Amino acid sequence: MSGTDRQIEARRWLLIVEEDIDVAAAAAGRSRLGASAYHVQQAAEKLIKALLVLAGEPFRRTHDLDDLASRLVPVYPQFSQQADAVRHLSVWGIAYRYPGLEDAPEPLPDIDELKRMIVTLTAFAADVSALIEGEN
Repeated sequence: MSGTDRQIEARRWLLIVEEDIDVAAAAAGRSRLGASAYHVQQAAEKLIKALLVLAGEPFRRTHDLDDLASRLVPVYPQFSQQADAVRHLSVWGIAYRYPGLEDAPEPLPDIDELKRMIVTLTAFAADVSALIEGEN
């Protein structure tokens, strides 16, 4: 895949990220904390995958943000802080989507944590967008 093709594909990932962030914010505003957490995790996952696509780095189908972040940092070390900030969110991708998967359910994040993560991801997405648009 050429650099231009990677940019186009990374932009497609980023459009879905923006939608996930919007849905996370809307759900948080309606006190739907589980739904918000799920979309926060999805946005974080897709942001990292957008960067991996842009770099031409292969990745397996996974929702494991720790694994994805570990793949991202060697390629884009400037995003190591953002990668570290989302590593713990993998559980949010499943914990609130299906009842009874665990003996002790994962506690819901509080509204303040969700809002912090939404702000973090919004800034991260802006940085990723700038990088995508700056590469030729």
